[in-house]
Amino acid sequence: MARGSNLSRLGDFNQVVVLDAIRRAPAGISRVELVAETGLTAQTVSNIVRRLIHEEFVAETGRVKPTTRGKPRMQLRVRASARYAVGVHVDPATLTYVLIDLEGRVRQYVRRHTPDVGRPDQVVAAIAAEVERLIDAAGVDRGAILGLGVAAPGPIDIDEGVLIKPPQLAGWERVRLRADLHRATGLHVLMDKDVTAAATGERWALGGARHHFVFCYLGSGVGAGVVMDDVVLRGASNNIGEIGNIIVDPSAPDIGIGPAGSLASTCMPQALVVHAQRRGLITDEVSRSDFVALDDAFTRLCERAYAGEAECLRLLDEASAGLAAGLAVLVNALDVDRVVLGGPIWSRISSHVLAVLPDAIRPRVNARSTLAVEGSAVGEHVAAQGAAALILDHYLSPHPTVLVVE
Repeated sequence: MARGSNLSRLGDFNQVVVLDAIRRAPAGISRVELVAETGLTAQTVSNIVRRLIHEEFVAETGRVKPTTRGKPRMQLRVRASARYAVGVHVDPATLTYVLIDLEGRVRQYVRRHTPDVGRPDQVVAAIAAEVERLIDAAGVDRGAILGLGVAAPGPIDIDEGVLIKPPQLAGWERVRLRADLHRATGLHVLMDKDVTAAATGERWALGGARHHFVFCYLGSGVGAGVVMDDVVLRGASNNIGEIGNIIVDPSAPDIGIGPAGSLASTCMPQALVVHAQRRGLITDEVSRSDFVALDDAFTRLCERAYAGEAECLRLLDEASAGLAAGLAVLVNALDVDRVVLGGPIWSRISSHVLAVLPDAIRPRVNARSTLAVEGSAVGEHVAAQGAAALILDHYLSPHPTVLVVE
């Protein structure tokens, strides 16, 4: 928990410290408890709480009797509707949007196919239009929107807000996505790598009960976010998580997607569709650059697997085996006690993968008697929700951030 300062020049920081302490106490917290939690004087806390109530960030919710002797204390809680944040996840196949309130609850959620992925200007225009619809549908005053968080495929330049050259987004080299969306929406914009945003979203879930874990992101690509000691790791260039080139099956044939036998060529939807085509399970021609068509073909493949088609199930088993090999490398290297899986395609494969993955991964893990393997607590919109959470953290949490706002 961040500690405040009693120097008057840090009044704004202290206000954020107090607000964050209240926000992280969903059952409510008293002024006396805030003094102990923040290290501020009772007078400073009282003045800040009065200001937060006046500005309608915080409300008094009634008195509760303390566990020790003393008079009942007035409980404080954040007003969830005081401010909101919007998040969007840019994936080659789908655009996912959420609007969350001050408590991090999703108020609106929608997914759309990504329009003409080779035209960044069209994607930016589509995002701006959908963000406006999302805000209107929620009936939220635009002045209550803190900003727009964007989760995008890496590699990215955090300082400049630029997509450098995402492997799956042809034509997006050096796209200034943060600045473009700021101009298109008029909102403050933060941008982060999709796997990092997803790990952030998962870190917020379940009240932050999971402290060390690898988040395996499964979408049009495969990546990993890492949380250690409650901190989302970023790497030296803020581009942590490029795991697609990990070799999981050295004997596998080269299918032209990533190195032969890599996680990318084993687990990505595009790769599974190609494997299905090579085995005659899919006879339609599907362009490798048409991510919407690939996503639809992958969905049909999963439906057939769950309907009991043995060869389709075999593909999912092979993907699960590849995931087990790749994730075991990460678990052994990082010494985490939990693996969480999620992302845009997770809902389509989760029940089968979770049925076979734990038993496949545990024998590969060294010096670990227990390892939790579980699906995302957030769902397929975890990256978008994490992007929106970045906005709340940036403006309402008392810690420095590497992210730059436009």
